[in-house]
Amino acid sequence: MFPKKSFNNFFLLIILSAIWGSAFFAIKIGLNTFSPVSVASLRLIIASLFLLFFFYIQKKKIIFSKEVFLLLLIVGIIGNFVPFYLISWAEQFIPSSTAGMLMAIGPVITLILAHFLTKKDRFTLNKLFSIIIGLTGVFFIFDINLFENFLFINFLDLFAKSLVVLAAFGYMLSNIIAYEKLQKIDSFTITTFATTFGALFSLPFFIYDISTSSFNFNLNSLYAIIYLGIFPTAIAFQFRYYITKTSGPVFLSYVAYLIPAFAVIWGYILLSEKIGMYSIIGILLILFAVFLGQSNLVDKISKKNI
Repeated sequence: MFPKKSFNNFFLLIILSAIWGSAFFAIKIGLNTFSPVSVASLRLIIASLFLLFFFYIQKKKIIFSKEVFLLLLIVGIIGNFVPFYLISWAEQFIPSSTAGMLMAIGPVITLILAHFLTKKDRFTLNKLFSIIIGLTGVFFIFDINLFENFLFINFLDLFAKSLVVLAAFGYMLSNIIAYEKLQKIDSFTITTFATTFGALFSLPFFIYDISTSSFNFNLNSLYAIIYLGIFPTAIAFQFRYYITKTSGPVFLSYVAYLIPAFAVIWGYILLSEKIGMYSIIGILLILFAVFLGQSNLVDKISKKNI
């Protein structure tokens, strides 16, 4: 039997994964009316207003040094606006479920970045194997058939998928910056102001976009954007804050196993997206790589054989 607190947090983790996984289909629907930059900007604007409201009613105090302000701005740009824009742009050309599956590479990217950017997480044989397996999984999701003529490869599809991986890189890099440089600030404050600064940074791009673009307005797209800002962005981070405080960041990291699965489920149910066999193999390889990266299996085997 699970302790009640552990069971509640596990239940919240499932809900969090379902909400984060739903972001990809909401982006797809939002793109029926809005451009990628508008989807990213509106998502941040709505989320920041929501988070600032809760920040205000909790009567939290704000004391930021210039260094902290700059770091929050960087996190807001490379960890919010840029990834949101890249994923939105990519989903014009690839299924939402494929974007969700590619985001599973995030923990593998973290293994690489952590070696160079943190003092605690150094390279091991175990991590090297997990990175190789994870990148092999991404190769399968990219669905590149080496036995076909190179000229028949869909380069736009390939480019779109590459942008999602780049978005995952931005997410993971911003997480490491926050972990290394902003440890004295609680995660809710980081989330609120990184989101707000990301929204402010996006405003000029959003204003230019709506002033130069024509919209074929779709009410479902507006609903999707509002949902995207409140649930997968603002409320999901509220859950993240609570789970981290009560169960720790390691428990929260298990969400990486579940988001791709929910992205596939939502894409299949709501958008009738089909998943190819290569993609299924790819996601299984990435999930195994994440598991391997968190274990010491290869290191233990190598030590036994020495």
